[in-house]
Amino acid sequence: MSNFKHGKNFKMGQYCIIEDGCVIGDNVELGNYVLLKKGTVIGDNCFIDSYVKSSGSNKIGDNCTIRFNATIARKVIIGNNVFVSPNVMTIYSDHKGNKGSGTFIGNNVFIGTGAVIGLNVKICDDCVIGALVYVREDLTEPQTYTGVSVQEVYLP
Repeated sequence: MSNFKHGKNFKMGQYCIIEDGCVIGDNVELGNYVLLKKGTVIGDNCFIDSYVKSSGSNKIGDNCTIRFNATIARKVIIGNNVFVSPNVMTIYSDHKGNKGSGTFIGNNVFIGTGAVIGLNVKICDDCVIGALVYVREDLTEPQTYTGVSVQEVYLP
């Protein structure tokens, strides 16, 4: 096992990988096959479900639930009381390999199943993001965001 710090009442499932430099708070439970890369910080009273992946250099606040198979990219900051549904993905770089400066998810946010949070997006407190939504711009109003936006592209 690597060199990481954890608080009281820490529970971990089987086959987890926790890299050096991770910090995990009190009353945190990790499911099976969780990957936490270097620099991942998890607050108190969190549940990190099986197959969740953290790319490192990110922070998950207190009282958060990150459900099955979610991916938390590098430089993502998640506030307190956030629920991330299964198969949610956050993005750190674009299709040309340009790296992001960071994504921010506020407090009391709910992110629906299969949603994708784009590069460098900031989500304000008290938002609800529906299932399968692609968030490509900052969400500055605390409301419910639903729907899928698709732009047709014709290749020669």
